[in-house]
Amino acid sequence: MVKTWHIVASLAAAVVLTLTVGLSPSRGAPADQCPQLALGFTERQRADLARAATYTRDSAQLPGLIAAVFVPGRGAWVCVLGVSDLETGHPLNAADRFRIASITKTFTGTAVLQLADRGELRLDDPLSRWVDWPDGNAITIRQLLNMTSGVYSYTDDPQFIQRYNEDPEGAFTARDALDIARAHDPYFAPGAGFHYSDTNYILLEQVVEKITGRPIADWIDHNILDPLHLTNTSYPATSALPAPFSRGYDAPPPPQQAVPAEPEPTQQPATPAPQPGTPAPQPATPAPQPGTPAPQPAPSPQPGAAPGAAAPSPSATPGPAATGPSLADLRDVTYSNPNYAGAAGAMVSNLADLRVWAKALAEGSLLSETMRRERLRTVPLAANAGVSYGLGIADWGGWLGHNGTILGYNAAMFYDPKTGSVIIVETNRSSLTSDVATPLFTELAKTVPSGR
Repeated sequence: MVKTWHIVASLAAAVVLTLTVGLSPSRGAPADQCPQLALGFTERQRADLARAATYTRDSAQLPGLIAAVFVPGRGAWVCVLGVSDLETGHPLNAADRFRIASITKTFTGTAVLQLADRGELRLDDPLSRWVDWPDGNAITIRQLLNMTSGVYSYTDDPQFIQRYNEDPEGAFTARDALDIARAHDPYFAPGAGFHYSDTNYILLEQVVEKITGRPIADWIDHNILDPLHLTNTSYPATSALPAPFSRGYDAPPPPQQAVPAEPEPTQQPATPAPQPGTPAPQPATPAPQPGTPAPQPAPSPQPGAAPGAAAPSPSATPGPAATGPSLADLRDVTYSNPNYAGAAGAMVSNLADLRVWAKALAEGSLLSETMRRERLRTVPLAANAGVSYGLGIADWGGWLGHNGTILGYNAAMFYDPKTGSVIIVETNRSSLTSDVATPLFTELAKTVPSGR
């Protein structure tokens, strides 16, 4: 397609507008106006994008939602719906920060790969070199990164789920997470399957801190955030969020009840429990050797849950109909102890920074060519899933990135290396198991020419 000066000028204007329309803290968009920015798309495409976003917001009863599609040479579209604060009715703003949950793993994975680039570790080093752990001699750094270690996810533990739901600001440490995981049998022998486990990234946090002698947040600040000027992104040390931010909401916790007795451990648990960084994990699946191509999906895979789950096809319009409390009955879970998620899901960011990070992550701009290739050696989540997992990155039918869920917040961030397109979705209502951001991403992606 021939680019005209009109299109080039429009896209140049879009860059400026995205910094002023809805991305400036001093400027809020009307609560139900969508989009705030639409350049370079046809009227029908704009209508389809807006319809998908508003349907998701309404059907899932979200206080607020941000969705954005950026396609180089074609257009930019930003939609901001609803409010950031139910009590005050303050409109949501695209500059607002959200908890990004398991997107944190992309930063943690990058930190590990940077250390590998510097010769501080090798991807096939045993975990036992830094952390005393059952089977630590057989578990490698690579297996922790790509979820093939078999290590039990502390966030699958029913008592943890109850504890986090009932007291999001309660005391919790990385040691607590590891103690929970250590008390459970592994899902399978190291390298014998795939199972999404938040414990893997808590263990990687320990490795990074043993090597550097400082908190992983410091490494991420100095070696990832600073070089990319991601000034709206942070690894919080307290339950507070830096302004401006959206508040986060969830249904009230269920009445306290006795936690059921643990079932006898099996190698492949049929229904693992959710984790705070990502919803709905899947049963273990045999893991091919890293580098084995994932099964080729249909042209437009339609996963309906986050990495760690099977990838069912959602309905034509994304987002499950809400079955829980209405907006008036939601509880505010904005303040949450970041140590509940740690290096698996504690970070905070906003639309502008995620747009930059999506591209830098997928292109490996902070890594050597060797580590870029290693990162993208993926293993499939499940047979014919159309989704595979690399070293802290998901390949969603060719779109590279991650998604995540934590109390109050749900996000998806993906980059298409074929077209340079970026899609970001952020919401401010979530339980530990819900995910409406990913199905909305798949709907928005239908507007992007695949190039495949």
